[in-house]
Amino acid sequence: MKRIMQIGLAFLACLVLTVQAAPLTFSLNRLENDKAVKVTQDSWNNKYLLIAIGYTTCPDICPTTLLDMREALADMDKTAPEKVKKLQPLFITIDPVGDSLKNITQYTAYFDPRIIGLRTDDFAVLDNVVAQLHGSYGYQFEGKVVMPPDLPKGYTVMHSTFIYLYSPDGQLVDTYPYNMDGKTLAGRIVKNLP
Repeated sequence: MKRIMQIGLAFLACLVLTVQAAPLTFSLNRLENDKAVKVTQDSWNNKYLLIAIGYTTCPDICPTTLLDMREALADMDKTAPEKVKKLQPLFITIDPVGDSLKNITQYTAYFDPRIIGLRTDDFAVLDNVVAQLHGSYGYQFEGKVVMPPDLPKGYTVMHSTFIYLYSPDGQLVDTYPYNMDGKTLAGRIVKNLP
């Protein structure tokens, strides 16, 4: 069963990579000097964007993903210092009800200060960004789907687990599966950067 799931995920990744989509666009918030600042896909001076989605109270997937990103950045610092400068890692919260801008910023900085936490209060904006990433997310409570913004106390969050690499012109370059170790992730990223 595990092997079938791996094959299915690999097939899905191939489909995602073969579809030439419209360029990635977004307008989200980040914290700068204790103030919310709007950022877009163009805010990082022609850098490649390494993007993951998740939330700060995630018990396993998100910390593992951010650790893998941190390890990849550290590996690239040693093996490809010029290429790591072309990369901007981002972590977009899919739980704006539970994640303030301050705690998403602190959370990402704990793993690596280069990883920037982003959020929005507008679920339509969040839906659009996640759809562009070909990702998914949702909420449930007591086994039933619940819809924001009025989420009951104790809701759980579900989301896709890929890390996405986008070119400076907003095109999807590659996707990386959950739990790819940092060294392997670094090697794959380096191959995709000029």
